Amino acid sequence: MSDFEPARPRLRRRLFGVLVGSGFRAAPGMMTASILMSLLGAAAAVSYPIGYRILVDGALAHDAARVVAGVVVVALLFGLGWLLQILAVAQGSPLVDVINVYHGERIVVLLNEVPGLEHFENPEVLREVEQLRDGRRGLAAAPRQLTGMVSNAIRIGTTAVLLATVYLPVLLVPAAAAAPALAARRASKIAKQNETDLAADRRLLGELFAIATCADTAKELRTYGVADGLAARHHRIGEAVRASSVRAALRGAAWEAAGWLFYAAFFIAGIVVLVLRATHGQVSPGQIVMVVSLLRRVQTQLSTASDTAGSLAMSIRNARRLLWLEDYAREQRPTGTLPAPETLTDGIRLDRTTFTYPGSDKTVLEEVTLSLPAGSTVALVGENGAGKTTLVKLLTGMYTPSGGRVLVDGTDLAELNLSTWRGRVTATFQDFVRFQTPARQAVGLGDLPRMDDPRALAAAVERAEATQLVAQLPAGLDTQLGRAFTGGRELSGGQWQRVALARGQMRERPLLTVLDEPTAALDALTEAAVFDRHVRIAAERRDQGSITLFVSHRFSTVRAADLIVVLDGGRVVETGSHEELMAAGGHYAQLYTLQAQAYLDDAK
Repeated sequence: MSDFEPARPRLRRRLFGVLVGSGFRAAPGMMTASILMSLLGAAAAVSYPIGYRILVDGALAHDAARVVAGVVVVALLFGLGWLLQILAVAQGSPLVDVINVYHGERIVVLLNEVPGLEHFENPEVLREVEQLRDGRRGLAAAPRQLTGMVSNAIRIGTTAVLLATVYLPVLLVPAAAAAPALAARRASKIAKQNETDLAADRRLLGELFAIATCADTAKELRTYGVADGLAARHHRIGEAVRASSVRAALRGAAWEAAGWLFYAAFFIAGIVVLVLRATHGQVSPGQIVMVVSLLRRVQTQLSTASDTAGSLAMSIRNARRLLWLEDYAREQRPTGTLPAPETLTDGIRLDRTTFTYPGSDKTVLEEVTLSLPAGSTVALVGENGAGKTTLVKLLTGMYTPSGGRVLVDGTDLAELNLSTWRGRVTATFQDFVRFQTPARQAVGLGDLPRMDDPRALAAAVERAEATQLVAQLPAGLDTQLGRAFTGGRELSGGQWQRVALARGQMRERPLLTVLDEPTAALDALTEAAVFDRHVRIAAERRDQGSITLFVSHRFSTVRAADLIVVLDGGRVVETGSHEELMAAGGHYAQLYTLQAQAYLDDAK
C-alpha cells in the first residue's frame, strides 16, 4: 500500500490517534473504564497463585493463620480478577459497536468530501476503500486489542517474576511455551493460503448455487434441462475444495502437534527438576503448586498474545488506509468558493473540453465546444458509447475535465462552490437507485430539506405523472417499497422509474435538470411522452434560465427540443433544431430516418 501511505512525519502519532484516540472520542467513559478493568483484572488474575503457595506451605506447617491468609489471597485476587475481566469483556462488544459506528461515519464523511467519482473508477483506490470498508469492525476493535496486548504483557511479566523467585532456569518452560503459539500461527497461514487458493472455486460454487436456487433463473434451467449438469459440476468442484481443505488441515495439525510435543517435553522436565529440588529442601511444596498453576496458563497467555498481535497488525494496516483516505480527501477537496448563481442569464458552455477516465489512455470527449442557452431544452443524442453520460458527469461536477473548461454564466465551474452548484442541479439517471424505503423517502431524497413537505412531495409526484401509482400503493407515500423489509411492496420496472422521475422533480428551482436515459427500458412512445411532459415543465422554469438536458439514443424522441446536440465518438458532430438537422441531411438525419424506418417495420 506504498502509494496510499500518508507522509512519514507524524505517522506514529496519527496512527495512535486512529487506534486509540478514536475510542476516547467516540466513548470516553466506556474507553477509560474498559482499559482500567482490563489492566487491573489481568494483574489480579495472574497473581492469585501466590495464595496457593501461602495456603499449601501454611497447611504443611500446621499454621492456621497462614492457611486463612492464603485462602483470603486466593479468593480476593481470583474473584477480583475474574470479575473485572468479565465486566471488561461484557463492555467490550458495545464499545466496539460504538467505535465501529464512529469510524463508519468518518469514512462516509471523507468519501463525500471527495467531489467527483474518480475514486470509484480507479481500481487501486477502489481496492483500498473496499478493504477499509471490510476491515472497519476490526479497526474498531483496535483499542481492545491494544489493551489486550498490555494485559497479556502484565500477565506474562508477572508470571516470569514469580517463577524466577522460585528457580531461575524454570523460565525456560514459558519460553518453550512459545512453540505451540508459533505452530498455531504457521497452521493459520496454511489455512489462509488454502482459502486464498480456493477463493475462485468457492466463488464459483456460490455462483452455481445461486443460479440453481434463484427464482430469476428457474425458467431457463427447466427449459434447457441444465439443472442436473449444474448439480454435477457443483459436486465436482465441491469435492476438490473439500480435498484441498483436508490436506491443509492435516498439515496444520502436524505443525500444532509438533509444537505441543516440544512444549510438553520442557514442561515435564521443569516439573521433574522442581520435584528433585523439593526433595533436597530447596523448594517448598507450596512453591511447586504455584509454579504448576502458573505454567498451566502461560501457554494460553502466549497464544493469546500471538493472536492479538496478528489482529492488531491487521488493524494497523486498516488504520493506515484510513489515514490515506484522510489525506486523499484533503488533496481532492474542491477549491471553488463562489456561490452558484440564482438564475442563469447566459447558460452553460463547454470550452474545448476534453476528458479521459482515470487509468485509461482513451479519450472519451475530445475538444468539445458547446453552448447550452439559458432557459432552453437541450437533447443530447448519439449511439451508445458516444460520450453522452460522460458529458453529463462533467456538467454536474462529478468529474473535472482533463482539458478545457465548463463555464456557468461565464464562470469556470471549478471556481464555484461545488455543493451550492449541485444544490441547483437535479438528475434522473438510467441506472437510478431503487431505494427500499417508505415511498415518501424514496421521492423526498431528491431534496432533503423538503423531504417531509407534503406539498413538495405531491408536486413532484404530479410532475412525474406518478399520482396514479401512489394512489395504488396500500398506504400511499407511507408504503414501504421493496422486498428487503417485511411488508414491503415490490414495484415493476416502470413503477420504479416513476419513483425515480418524481425524485428528480423534488427541487423547486433547479438551474440544470438532467434526464440521462431514465426511460431507456421503455418503448419509444412512452419515452416520448415523458420527454414531452418535461418540455412543458421546462417551459414553466424558463424565466429563471433553467436548462433541461434530455439524453437519449432514440432520435425520434427528442424532436421537440430547442436544441439537439449529436455526439459521435466523443465529438460534437451536429447541433440545431430537428428541422434544421433534417434539412442538413447529415448524421442526425440519416440515423433518424433509419430508426423511424425500423419502428415502421416493427409496427407492420
